[in-house]
Amino acid sequence: MIGRYAEPSGFRRLLRSRDLLRVAGAGALIAAGAALARLLPGTALALHGLPLPGGAFPDGLPWVHAFPLAALALAGGPIVWGAARGVARGRINVDELVAIAIAATVALGEFESAAIVAFIMSLGQLVEEITSDRARRAIEAILRERPSAALVVRDGVTRETPVDRVCPGETVRVRPGDVFPLDGEVVGGTTSADESTLTGEALPVPKREGDAVFAGTLNLEGCADVRVRCAACDGTLARIARLVEEAERHRAPVLRTAERYARWFTPGILAVAAAVWILTGDPLRAVTVLIVGCPCAFVLATPTAVVAALGRAAREGVLVKGGRFLEAAGRVDTLAFDKTGTLTEGLPEVALVWTARGAAEEEVLRAAAGAEAGSEHPLGKAVVEAARARGVAFESRAGEMVSTPGLGVRAGDVRVGSARYLEEQGVEPGAEARAFALRSQEEGRTALFVARGGSVLGGLAMRDRVRVEAPAVAAWARRSGLRTLLLTGDQEAPARAVAAAVGVGEARAALLPGDKLAAIRGLQEEGRTVAYVGDGTNDGPALAQAELGVSLASRCNTVALETAHAVLMEGGLRRLPFLIELGRRTVRVIHWNLLVFGLFLNAGMLTLSALGFLTPILAALAHNAGSVAVVLNSARLLRAPGVPPLPEATRPAPAERRIG
Repeated sequence: MIGRYAEPSGFRRLLRSRDLLRVAGAGALIAAGAALARLLPGTALALHGLPLPGGAFPDGLPWVHAFPLAALALAGGPIVWGAARGVARGRINVDELVAIAIAATVALGEFESAAIVAFIMSLGQLVEEITSDRARRAIEAILRERPSAALVVRDGVTRETPVDRVCPGETVRVRPGDVFPLDGEVVGGTTSADESTLTGEALPVPKREGDAVFAGTLNLEGCADVRVRCAACDGTLARIARLVEEAERHRAPVLRTAERYARWFTPGILAVAAAVWILTGDPLRAVTVLIVGCPCAFVLATPTAVVAALGRAAREGVLVKGGRFLEAAGRVDTLAFDKTGTLTEGLPEVALVWTARGAAEEEVLRAAAGAEAGSEHPLGKAVVEAARARGVAFESRAGEMVSTPGLGVRAGDVRVGSARYLEEQGVEPGAEARAFALRSQEEGRTALFVARGGSVLGGLAMRDRVRVEAPAVAAWARRSGLRTLLLTGDQEAPARAVAAAVGVGEARAALLPGDKLAAIRGLQEEGRTVAYVGDGTNDGPALAQAELGVSLASRCNTVALETAHAVLMEGGLRRLPFLIELGRRTVRVIHWNLLVFGLFLNAGMLTLSALGFLTPILAALAHNAGSVAVVLNSARLLRAPGVPPLPEATRPAPAERRIG
């Protein structure tokens, strides 16, 4: 379970909550009253030690009514109070419908029915409360990305200082493996940073003097001195937290379908009952109208469908945080995707091997893998994996490896890195190598060059792996008439390459978290219902703003999991079509419950009641039959089709072809 009940402590808080105790107590009282009425009919009940002959209260009510009346007080009291507040504010919703139903059934002496209606409504409210509420935990998770203290350099001495006390213009020292505590500019040292929590991009970013660094990102290799640019409250993570709060605050309220119908249903039933009484002069017919008009079908229509759908989703590895998000899934007409970790796996691989004249492909891979054998860099690991996958034997030179953060590595006379790195090492890449680098950049790939001595052996074009299931999910979206977009913090060329490979209709690149949020809002202003799929801290504002925010659990990003409205727990994107289709089915079932059983069936019973063909007893039976029909119809969602068998895309071999 997601949100505030994701941990055992959350369940303990739930078990201590008054709502749970109130609903559980009401259910126990209803069951106890029904059991005692069946087992001990007509017996006396001792109150304060005084037997009451005939089993009655002093006012003549049978003592067995004590149980439903107590249950009604527990479960119905808050509902009646909520209804009174709604009327005071000029609002009519399900609370008012249930309050009127409770009053009508109590007036008729149907205390058990009134208690059961109140119990069902209270239970539905409790389920919704459990499966929602996530915004505050998301914001707290964002702020936890930033360390609480920084090493401030003052007069040549480093002192550990709380980040809230570090002033702009001061210098902080960040060691390898530390998280950058504040936004700033590198003024000393060379390193690389993992900025995936901010941009969503997995590849490390080189950082030299003059480059900007951001709070919450990870310093990977070298020690760096950073001049602080702004206070902690004005930094990148704080701004993202404010964006999430703003998106939550400005979210348009999603009213339950039953509440929309309730605006005219309740006064309509009251008007019909009054008209029957006036025209026929028979109060019994008016009472019968109130019985069949009791909105149990409305009360049950949404909660039963939602609970069934949530259970079906959970069995398929999809956790949805509330019924309103299932409804949103059913209305989605636009799918927006993040790139790294969402459409791609966030893991680099060797896509192509380029060889200089006179060199062999195996020779290039052998030299590169030997030099990178001891590297912890994702690109280095990908080179070693490619050599092993192709059966290229190599000798590890990890003991000789010297790394230049963000540029490349040297092991003996072998150098692997960018064209800039080769130049700094005294190796001229040449025109062919530069052409290969330019071609790789245009195709959205990263070029690494391999040199031995003073000559270039060849190069490796690195790419991020597209998820195997992503093209099939995009094809399903096109068949379903959904508009698809790619919103990424990466550059234009990689974004276009991934969009083309997957089959996404549009690609928007170089977007910061605020830009993604603005893009979602722009789509909504066009009248679109947007589902955003992402998995990083940078996706938090967009996930919160979209009608349906979907996160993948594979990367276990706390912010994305807490901010998202639905989480695909396994299988990457394979369960996304199931979620959208389940939402559509849920909306159809709710509408069917409301229209067929809540309106048409009730209309038929109201007609028969007004004409005198139904007695109160028959009306109660017919009313209960409608409620059972709603439950059975909602239960069909438990058998909804599972995750569709999407065709698997064929992943290209680690090295596609040889150029040289």
